Amino acid sequence: MSQSAVRSGMSCCDAGSEDAGRGSILYSILNTGAHCPQRRADAAAAHQLCSCAPNRKLVVTRAPQLVFKAASEVLIKTFRFVKNVPCFRGLPAEDQLRLVRNSWAPLLVLGLVQDAVDFDTVETQQPSLLHRILTRSREHTPTEIQDPGVPVSDVEGIKMFLVKCRGLRISVKEYAFLKGAILFTPVTELRCGEYIQALQAEAERALYEHVRTVHRGSSGRFGRLRALLNALRGTDPHAVAGLFFRPVTSSTDEHVLAMFYER
Repeated sequence: MSQSAVRSGMSCCDAGSEDAGRGSILYSILNTGAHCPQRRADAAAAHQLCSCAPNRKLVVTRAPQLVFKAASEVLIKTFRFVKNVPCFRGLPAEDQLRLVRNSWAPLLVLGLVQDAVDFDTVETQQPSLLHRILTRSREHTPTEIQDPGVPVSDVEGIKMFLVKCRGLRISVKEYAFLKGAILFTPVTELRCGEYIQALQAEAERALYEHVRTVHRGSSGRFGRLRALLNALRGTDPHAVAGLFFRPVTSSTDEHVLAMFYER
């Protein structure tokens, strides 16, 4: 970085774009072969590692192997429940797979609440930008030089959701209806889309009838459960996978489907 950039208080990202910085070693590394698409992609990925890039604070689970095992057991148990739902078993195989791919992350989070699974996180150690560029293998893709871990805001959202659910003391029947409403969330390219949408409405209606019958003195309970449903539908599967399935060497999709097909 040039002295003029330092005196003006510019960030490393700003300085990299100035003519004054074009003679630096770092600039040369990032811009060698600038006309090559792969080089440009490498530079863009490396830019994300800059200390002034937004959302840099990432976290991982403190005991990833233990958390991975607990989360996998929860998801396997959840899939056993799913495969025992007659309406789900009657769907075409391709519709079953689309529903599983779409719903596994919120179903896992809901299962973690039901089985009282907790986890601790630690902030990841961030190597310097120059160290990552100089030591990475040339065979790595641009996405592989990004920092490992999950944004702390995503993790805090998951933890806050777990706390809210536990405060409601959800019953076994309510969990079943919630899982049904999540599982039968319509997605594109379903052969039985209208039928699946009707199943989702039926699950939510059954939840409403159950709450009205069992919790007559709690008029707001169904509204709180509906709010949880909406929050679950916004679950980011990439954040869930990065948090709970870090030891997986294959793709998350392959790991999830392997658990789904496990007997």
